[in-house]
Amino acid sequence: MRPSELSRKLKIGPGDRCLVFNPPEGYLDRLEPLPEGASAGSGNGAGAADVVQMFVADRAALQHEFSAGYGALKPGGRLWVAYPNVGSGVATDLSRNHGWAVVYGAGLTATDEISLDGSWEALRFEPSAQVERSPVPGADMLPVGRAASPAFRAVRAIAGALFRLLFRFDVQGRARIPNGPYVLIANHLGWMDAISLLLLFPPEPRIHYLADPTSMMRNRPLWALVRAVGGIVPVDRRQRGNTMLFRHVQRCLERGGVVAVFPEGDFGPSEGQLLPFKKGFAHFAVSAGVPVLPVALAGMKEIWVGKRLFVRIGEEISTQGRTVDEIHRLGEGAVAALLPAYQEPAGRKPMRRWLTALF
Repeated sequence: MRPSELSRKLKIGPGDRCLVFNPPEGYLDRLEPLPEGASAGSGNGAGAADVVQMFVADRAALQHEFSAGYGALKPGGRLWVAYPNVGSGVATDLSRNHGWAVVYGAGLTATDEISLDGSWEALRFEPSAQVERSPVPGADMLPVGRAASPAFRAVRAIAGALFRLLFRFDVQGRARIPNGPYVLIANHLGWMDAISLLLLFPPEPRIHYLADPTSMMRNRPLWALVRAVGGIVPVDRRQRGNTMLFRHVQRCLERGGVVAVFPEGDFGPSEGQLLPFKKGFAHFAVSAGVPVLPVALAGMKEIWVGKRLFVRIGEEISTQGRTVDEIHRLGEGAVAALLPAYQEPAGRKPMRRWLTALF
């Protein structure tokens, strides 16, 4: 008998032993028929498995379950982690490109994505050392400085008109935006964060984001646009102590540009909650002797047509006479204090699923 489509998607082979952690009701039945000699059972079974699949609703569940699931996998086995998709109706802080810090910390990289059904997506993870991937461009791939290029001004004008038709921006504190170089820090909720700041802040001094471009590089039209208009400093998460990155950030600030950092390093778990801030922004600002500008964002975790999005700009934090640790503490505290009390509005939410998962 031909194996089920689901077992083929998961690459379950003849004779393989498959363990499934927290399977939804009826899921094990959907795996049948399996290839000859293969077996599937719940994840509490004993012994190592050729294929392990975990179902997790959010980062907290992933953090709790990961060690047991990964520990049940044979060397060279196949690990799949399933998470709710945007159509499931389940609130989750996991997505294709965000929320997998505990998995990456184990030296794994996402290599494949499949849809299990209308509610669940699954990512396959493999050891990073065994994965061939496109190299991340050098940190100095694009020019940096104060000036906004004609291409950026044109794209910004068109995008600004479109986004003001689609969304309602509620901005406070514009007068606090410095005219000289500074390091901008903000909480991170979704893809709308970076675009909002580019559209709502002045075109000059030009904002440059520190960003891992891996997901952008998979989207060819988006990557072509980024290369055309600039405004990012590529970050390779696999490299620690990247001297080229540090030099290019300093070059940007010396030339009058702005460096923007989301210090949480990933999308935050929910509206109004912050992940611990990393110290990179403080090192950049103290080394260059430029201020830090804290910004708080709200309403951007899920977006839909007509939604009100909040941007709160704080007072700049001087780095003069202060240490990296002091600036790190002051920056994180300032963003936390700026976060407005927020509750998702009720009512119709046109195009929510599509817009939220757009990038």
